[in-house]
Amino acid sequence: MDELNYLFKPRSIAVVGASRHKEKVGNVIFRNLLSTFQGKLYPINTKAEDVEGVKAYKSVKEIPDDIDLGVIAVPREVVPQTMEEFVEKGVKASIVITAGFREVGEEKLENEVISIARKGGIRVLGPNTFGIITPEFNATFTYTDVKRGNVGLVVQSGGLGVYMLNWAQKYRIGISYMVSLGNQADVKEYEVINYLSKDAETRAIFVYLEGVSDGNAFLEELPEATRRKPVVFLKGGVSSSGASAAKTHTGSLAGSFEVFKAAVNTIGGILVDNLHDMLNLAKILMYSEPISEELLVITNSGGHGVLVSDEIDKNGLRLVEIPEWMKKELTKILPPTSLPKNPLDLTGDADRERYHNALKIVSSLDCTKLVIVQSLPMVSCSDVARVISNFKGKGVIGVTMGLDEDMALKILETTGIPGYTFPEDAVKAIKYYTFRPTPRKKIRTVQPIEAALELVKGKKTLKDFEALKLMEIYGIRTPKWGLANNENEAQNVADSIGYPVVMKISPDTPLHKTELKGVVVNVEKEDVKKVYSELSKITSRVLIQQQLNGLEVFIGGLKDPVFGHVILIGSGGIYVEVLKNVAYALSPVYEDEAQELLVESKIHDMLNARKRGYDESSIIRAITRVSRMIVDLNVKEMDINPLFVNENGAFAVDVRIVLE
Repeated sequence: MDELNYLFKPRSIAVVGASRHKEKVGNVIFRNLLSTFQGKLYPINTKAEDVEGVKAYKSVKEIPDDIDLGVIAVPREVVPQTMEEFVEKGVKASIVITAGFREVGEEKLENEVISIARKGGIRVLGPNTFGIITPEFNATFTYTDVKRGNVGLVVQSGGLGVYMLNWAQKYRIGISYMVSLGNQADVKEYEVINYLSKDAETRAIFVYLEGVSDGNAFLEELPEATRRKPVVFLKGGVSSSGASAAKTHTGSLAGSFEVFKAAVNTIGGILVDNLHDMLNLAKILMYSEPISEELLVITNSGGHGVLVSDEIDKNGLRLVEIPEWMKKELTKILPPTSLPKNPLDLTGDADRERYHNALKIVSSLDCTKLVIVQSLPMVSCSDVARVISNFKGKGVIGVTMGLDEDMALKILETTGIPGYTFPEDAVKAIKYYTFRPTPRKKIRTVQPIEAALELVKGKKTLKDFEALKLMEIYGIRTPKWGLANNENEAQNVADSIGYPVVMKISPDTPLHKTELKGVVVNVEKEDVKKVYSELSKITSRVLIQQQLNGLEVFIGGLKDPVFGHVILIGSGGIYVEVLKNVAYALSPVYEDEAQELLVESKIHDMLNARKRGYDESSIIRAITRVSRMIVDLNVKEMDINPLFVNENGAFAVDVRIVLE
């Protein structure tokens, strides 16, 4: 963190490539610094005597003072030489604005620059960065007039960084820091987020990422950052990873976005769907209004009350119950045509006084008060905004809809109260804010069981019966089962299990047996030899199992190239890839997380439907044990499909495993 102080809090800055031409990047950066930085500032220009009236130097080595931060805005061929001069001078940190490195295939040149920097202990932001803005200076090449505030922006895309600055300016959102990460050749996103989380001026951090530099460091460093303050993520590049589905269902279900979502959930971050949602959430995070997941809706339009109630329910929030004493007080101020219920319809003839009286009565209620006004001849948005402002600190949020809605929003912003023009935007922002996950650290201690190591030794895949044995080693129950290599063996195995049985092909490598018509259910004693004869045409070895009933559940596991081992939970059987009601978590998964996965994937509802009495705790144990197993044995890809769950427990019926 001390190293990053030279990047964010330098006492002196040199700009290499500080041009005298006003349209050049180096000139814009220098002018921005000249108007914002209070420390010592030095332009480096090999041809000019001065830049913007400030004495110029031909090299950083000619500067008589120490330099904390060097900004590089010269052609890429000159960057290695410039970094060498930084090392000789003892520069502590550098921002490499110059592009044309790894992003265009010049990885060797980028590595050379970083290698030189590391010789001198220089921390490097970039290359290919748009620059940074701090409370003390603006080292970017934008003309945007940045309003000082308490929102930190961390962006992987320079273009999106410019857009977000314009966005912040348009909606009057104040910025504490803006950091364009560039190629992250040295300084990484988790370091910047961690640094900003310790900054007193930053209330919340908004992050746009297209990829994570180091998954393990991301998971290790950021839970502490999200405990300090909210960290909001927007992910670019959310398409599927394109993993092969030839051997397991897991490959087709797991994309990079789902795994990233699980990682953000693990560290306690907030993942939004788009920039619009990010803006709406910022309005809550930048102020200190107390917000809860229980809402009271106050409106002068019954229709808006109905629509917002639907939105509240859809987003998993709740309408608060109004106490009886409060209802009696509300009756005194409401017209006879309105009942004191939630949503509270003040009716279309409500004026400023009725809004004020209603808020005064409900102000002590411990909930979020969502105050909606549709401008009408009796009342304007600005009138109600002024009323709302009198109740700051009582959990109020304003929604202004009408001709003077913009003026009303400015009144709310001046007071420090979140304001919106659509109630749906407000409800979704409240959901993001109140459903912020608990930060967790994943401790991946490898403690494989000796028998399991012996079973997988030297293998890239497991046969189905080997996978069943592995389940049993890890305490995951299986149905009674046996193998047959001829008709007589099949009859003996089936007799010992009891009828009916399920008979399946037993290939040497994982296959989707149903697609090959390799599974026969409800096999009775008299049909065993006939069924074996048919199945043996596909594989000579046949697996025979006790037939079970219950809910079919899918448990998958994979090793993500960025975040490591991941667990997937969803509906099982042949519909797993159709329904895709799948929830994700990073290994190891603890019991409380496993319960959350069951709720998210709807498996909890299915288990408890019609009072079935199915053993939910058994599937929780299975999830936690699989999450440990895939780490212990470094499993590349696997699935249990189905895992049958009934009143007697959870049973792994069909298991496919691909090892690293």
